[in-house]
Amino acid sequence: MSNVLNLVAPSFIGVSYLTQAIEMKKSLEGFGAKFNLPENFEENEDTFLELLPQLIVHYPLLFTRVQADSEVESAFFSLISMIQLLSQVDQIEQTSKDLSNAIISDTSPRTTLKSKLLGHQFNCYQPNLASTYTLLINVLKLVKETGTMRYVNLDINQISEWLEKWKCDVQEQRDVFRLLHEAFSAIHQGEKAIAALVRLLKLYAENEGVDAKSDAHICVISHIAHPKIFVMDHLLDLHPIRALDGQLSHELLQIFVNGDLNEYIEFYNNNTDFVEKLAVTHDENLRKMRLLTLSSMAQDCTEIEFAQLTAKLNLAHSDVEPFIIEAIASGLIKGKINEPEEKVLISSTINRTFKEQQWNLIKTKLELWQKNLVTIQESMKKGHFTIPAIGGG
Repeated sequence: MSNVLNLVAPSFIGVSYLTQAIEMKKSLEGFGAKFNLPENFEENEDTFLELLPQLIVHYPLLFTRVQADSEVESAFFSLISMIQLLSQVDQIEQTSKDLSNAIISDTSPRTTLKSKLLGHQFNCYQPNLASTYTLLINVLKLVKETGTMRYVNLDINQISEWLEKWKCDVQEQRDVFRLLHEAFSAIHQGEKAIAALVRLLKLYAENEGVDAKSDAHICVISHIAHPKIFVMDHLLDLHPIRALDGQLSHELLQIFVNGDLNEYIEFYNNNTDFVEKLAVTHDENLRKMRLLTLSSMAQDCTEIEFAQLTAKLNLAHSDVEPFIIEAIASGLIKGKINEPEEKVLISSTINRTFKEQQWNLIKTKLELWQKNLVTIQESMKKGHFTIPAIGGG
């Protein structure tokens, strides 16, 4: 059934699948494996179907008894080739899961090799097979354990499509996104880890939010701690985040969503022990809150004097210009420094929250553009505009 495979690395070229199986059986028996087969079995297809699952069960012996990675890998691809020859898709799926589970359940320290093999197996099978779910789960477990993802390329949007194709239930989807979060965290891809955690929290209904309060707390602190994430108001609509209402982490999130520097300092002074135990330092929080406070200050004005910044943001005068440069570099504001007049000229800023006020502003701008277009059309009808020739003379 090679049509369910993307690729297979050949092994034992020129040797029949049954001969491969018998040879592997002899090798594993040399390491102490016991096979449940008739004493004088015939070497035919029925024997192969009975032998293959037992080869898979005993395959992990190679991790402790064979030193050369290349030999363990060769036996692995031999098994993949044998699985390919099964006549029924459900047989292929089950034996594929069995092989993956056998590798992940092995307790030997050769995690890098196991990660490589599971990555190869995951890449071999087409993602429309439901069994690929199990392969994905096991790949993520090893990425989490080893802190490396050299052999697979994981895309959150692509995985979401696969989960829908595999008809995974809600709990199965939660398991994947939780592991994705942990895997991306292990390889220090913070933004992807956070995106996976948000996907996880979206899978909880209103009456289930309390079940994910631990994940919600991690999500809040991860957003606050990430140096490049400034907009967090979307978190407030997630049911597990709402379930944190009344807890310090929810109060802190509210400050980072629409509070200012003084509110954060007051929170810190009242809850120092809580903040000091978080996976983000007080100084890092101060940095981000200064930037967010500047963003709010820039919402309704076109210029801000340095004196306002030193007072509002508790900055020394000598630190104002470097701070503005950081704010512009971070994308929070667009503008330029007027050094002689000691002010920053604001051309635009991000919206920390996007609610009715922001929608009304967009509505007003669109209505103005529409009005201007009507005016231009009327002027053109009256001959006040000349349409230039296209394409030249």
